[in-house]
Amino acid sequence: MVALLTLSYRGTAYAGWQRQDNALAVQQVVEEALARLLGLAESEAPRIVGASRTDAGVHARGQRAHLDLAALGRPDFPLRGLVHGTNHHLPEDVRVLAAQEVPEGFHARKSAISKQYLYRLSRADVLSPLDSPFAVKVSPAIDLDRLNQAAAHLPGRHDFTAFTLAGAAPGDRHREMFAAGWTEVGEELHFRIEGEGFLRGMVRSLVGTMIEVGIGDRSVENFADLLRGAGREAAGPTAPAQGLVLEWVRYGVSVPD
Repeated sequence: MVALLTLSYRGTAYAGWQRQDNALAVQQVVEEALARLLGLAESEAPRIVGASRTDAGVHARGQRAHLDLAALGRPDFPLRGLVHGTNHHLPEDVRVLAAQEVPEGFHARKSAISKQYLYRLSRADVLSPLDSPFAVKVSPAIDLDRLNQAAAHLPGRHDFTAFTLAGAAPGDRHREMFAAGWTEVGEELHFRIEGEGFLRGMVRSLVGTMIEVGIGDRSVENFADLLRGAGREAAGPTAPAQGLVLEWVRYGVSVPD
């Protein structure tokens, strides 16, 4: 049996989702918890495949990852036990929310049809310590209309080279976005973007550049021009990691949300 896990985590203490040799990542923590649950040695810890390689400090509400239980000799392991048993061995900032059976050949990343990210900005004079781990302070003078004028250029297929951080895997930088926009939520401004996939640092670079548009330091037209394949140096700064959350990952009709 192949199981699809839905995970949520605060990314503050982690070097991103993907395992690394010199830093603690969410994937490692989950794999080690699964090993303890399944009675495996640490050297035999199962490998799980995540849908999105969130960067250091980025959070997730609905990360997905698949696990081949049959390959581990546990094809009949109960899904409810997989959720609660894994959580028993996890730190409080990482949780498995759900587990479901998926067809053989399913791949958490390659089978995904869309993902949504949320970025939170706060216009509060003083950012509460209850919000600061998940939002980024911005000038109260930022213009919501200008932010949305910029975001309106994002749906469609574009070259996002200008919004890709150094170290990203080589290859085609074109991605299709299905929806993007800013909304006002009290003192906060929320940016949501849904697309077929995202490049390394892409959403944070988009937000950093749109902030320049929102405060009048960059024109909407210039922002739109960047989507034609400009270099990274032409775009704005990369927004801080703590404001970003992977909201959800969606698949076809054979895998319910």
